[in-house]
Amino acid sequence: MLKLLINWALNAIAFLITQRIIDHFLPGQFHLRDIVTALIAALLLGLINSTVRPVLKLLTFPLTILTLGLSSLAINVFCLMFVSWYVPGFQIAGIVPAIAGSIVLSIVSTLLHWFFN
Repeated sequence: MLKLLINWALNAIAFLITQRIIDHFLPGQFHLRDIVTALIAALLLGLINSTVRPVLKLLTFPLTILTLGLSSLAINVFCLMFVSWYVPGFQIAGIVPAIAGSIVLSIVSTLLHWFFN
């Protein structure tokens, strides 16, 4: 249970770091209101990644092979945009910040989990 809470907190921190990085390059395009919003977004993204994303990856597996993994990036972007639609205080203004946010969030989250585990 403690590991689950630590992972949730690390994902929320990854959201905040991602917001800072994307906001530096694309001002106002990727916005998180506060830490509570980051926690809610991390929770919803975690739920989506554990329930909906495996089904989407299974359905798009042939497309993933044909596109050499680019459809996997599209699934990540879709999941991130879905979270931004349903979490008040979290806004992504377009597809470019969503793509950049998905890539940066994956990298930052991986680094944080690697460092703290």
